[in-house]
Amino acid sequence: MRNKTGRSIRFAGGALAAIIAVTCGIHHKASYMVFKNLTARKLPQDEAAEWDGGRSYLHIPYAEDSESQYLNLYVPETEELPRLFVMIHGGGFIAGEAQTRQTIFMYQYFRDRGYACATINYRLAQEAAFPAAIEDVKAAVRFLQSHADEYGYDADHIVVWGESAGGYLACMEAFTDETEFMGVRYIGQEEDEKAGRSYDAKADVLIDYYGAVKLGTIWSGDGDWEELDVPRIVISIANSWIDKKTLEGFSSVEAFWLRKEFTEMSEEERRISDPQYYLRKNMGRSVDPAVMIIHGDCDITVPYLQSQRLYEELTGIAEYEKDNENRVKFLLVPGEGHATDMLYCNEILAQIDSFIRENQH
Repeated sequence: MRNKTGRSIRFAGGALAAIIAVTCGIHHKASYMVFKNLTARKLPQDEAAEWDGGRSYLHIPYAEDSESQYLNLYVPETEELPRLFVMIHGGGFIAGEAQTRQTIFMYQYFRDRGYACATINYRLAQEAAFPAAIEDVKAAVRFLQSHADEYGYDADHIVVWGESAGGYLACMEAFTDETEFMGVRYIGQEEDEKAGRSYDAKADVLIDYYGAVKLGTIWSGDGDWEELDVPRIVISIANSWIDKKTLEGFSSVEAFWLRKEFTEMSEEERRISDPQYYLRKNMGRSVDPAVMIIHGDCDITVPYLQSQRLYEELTGIAEYEKDNENRVKFLLVPGEGHATDMLYCNEILAQIDSFIRENQH
């Protein structure tokens, strides 16, 4: 994780690289993963570039519980109403905002290809615990559905993208139905209810970028990391951007967000925080998004095995089995780490664009 949010896995300095290389020892795969992160290519990005392809609406409040509940919206000038693309930043539930480096890559590319792009800001764990961020995202999507005519886009078919912790939130948004995580009221909801209007926050397409979809296992040295032969010390250094004081004594960012250690949670508590529970519960009944998953095979923040298992579960669902090549896609990108720039190169983003157009009608 990197940039202003501190989300950096590009370890600084030759001494640190040498320490990691020695620590990896005979862990050749881990050494390769560390090397690829240290030498990851960067793409040019101009945050201050003026956009003359449409209208920009910055810092629009979508709810009234917190100043953190706002979104930025970019609506291109097109002959037909542009489709709505909702974007959710990462940052381990404790960092990030609507203008992260990764989010900028996404909206700059897709607004230039005719999508109305909304980047959502939500309450971080320091301000509000689970499930606040999920409820914020679903309130923001309903706000966008409610105000489609005002801003000029098509909200009948919605794409949702998220990366890392935002990937988790995007999965929760896409896999839950209109009765789940609706605790935050969006601005204008009272008027809509009086007029008999309701909005479900349903996503037609989900784009999951290296999402942290299985909480409780991500930043430990066990399980997936053991299977990938990545030593605990590598995971600790890769995630050293986390300020331990922020966690208030909890062992990980997800435990801090949940306000409970995963080992102390009941089966019910684990279930309600698990996107795959809602996938199994709702898929093919109340929700049915097309899903594209993208992950780097050198990710040492969120193990790519999480994305692989999500893909396997999706392709095992009856509604997807016969058509999984078009409805479900998993792109494992060789040599790329967590949130590295090349995951946002034009070649990969063009594949996403094609996937969306094939699955939005």
